[in-house]
Amino acid sequence: MSVTSAMKTSLRYKPNGQRRRAAAIVEFAVCLPLLMLIVLGAIEATHAMFLKQALSAAAYEGMRVAIEPRSTQAEATEHANSILKSRLVNGSKLVFNPSNVDEVKRGQKISLVVSAPISANSPFIGRVMPDRVVSVRTVMVKE
Repeated sequence: MSVTSAMKTSLRYKPNGQRRRAAAIVEFAVCLPLLMLIVLGAIEATHAMFLKQALSAAAYEGMRVAIEPRSTQAEATEHANSILKSRLVNGSKLVFNPSNVDEVKRGQKISLVVSAPISANSPFIGRVMPDRVVSVRTVMVKE
């Protein structure tokens, strides 16, 4: 009996359980990277949605302070930054328009843009969406 015929014979007479186990291992090795990619992508996407929601809350609450009759821009900025800090948002930037909210008259519009880079707030060191910046704009009328 030659070596190749012995190998064929040994492969042919393996029990079905061993063949199934080998096939399952191969399928697992092929599917695991794809499954991990889907899971990590879902985590990154939900984290980006959380970041947008945190920016939206900070913009809204900062504007609520800014439109009050006796409030200052510094108070509004401090309030918005405290919300961002409590939600662990890094690298945020606040821009009021007009730039000096203290001089805005009653009835005029004020806008606040709050933005933050995804890379500074990513659980995966920003490798999935490295150059994206999330921004939220809120407009209200001075009281």
